[in-house]
Amino acid sequence: MLCFWVFFGCNNNAESPLFSEEKASLNNFACVEAVSEFRKGDILVRPNANFLPGSSFVKNGFGFGHAVLVTQGFEHENTDSLLAGIVVVESMAAKVHQDFQVREIKGFVEHSNPAFSNVSFHNKYKGNRYRLRLGLNEPQIDSIIAFALSQKGSRSCWNAMKRFPENYEDSEAGKMNWADNHDWYCSLLVWQAVFYVTGIDLDVNGGYQVYPNDLVNHPLFDNTSEKRARVRF
Repeated sequence: MLCFWVFFGCNNNAESPLFSEEKASLNNFACVEAVSEFRKGDILVRPNANFLPGSSFVKNGFGFGHAVLVTQGFEHENTDSLLAGIVVVESMAAKVHQDFQVREIKGFVEHSNPAFSNVSFHNKYKGNRYRLRLGLNEPQIDSIIAFALSQKGSRSCWNAMKRFPENYEDSEAGKMNWADNHDWYCSLLVWQAVFYVTGIDLDVNGGYQVYPNDLVNHPLFDNTSEKRARVRF
């Protein structure tokens, strides 16, 4: 059973925008940029509606939003072609067989069957999409991707729970498998993969659920003169 639950002219040294609209206009939240590259390990996010209980604020969020993890990167000057060239892993909320609820798929592909279609970051969402880049080394990125891919075939469910190591039995098997889950939603899969490998909690407000907005707002992705971790495209 499927459960529904989702460079230039920019301020590069702004305070992290957690809950106010004023803060949400800073740190590249008000600036739409062209992108020509996605790397493996990048997180792509569409912000969710701000009225959802426990969600942090991102301007223009609507619906349940969405979040995916890039497993294969690509470069192209056209954004739709760029998306079509990457591969992502995601938990998707659609009425499809469980085999496709957590899946690996091209970042943009149109198909009449929702199990084989992915238009979550179509150009109609221009200006309301974010690329978040983790400042991690390649072995860490590979491990994060490997964890997310190992969840393929699990169910998508909006009320799936975060997992923490202290909540599970103190045995070798428990230590190895504490983060695996039978149920996911999009942003939880990304959050759990990063937390499992690095111990970094990407939920900016530490709520019961981790929303796409909470990933976007995390200060790990704040831009500086040395790095561009958060890009709105």
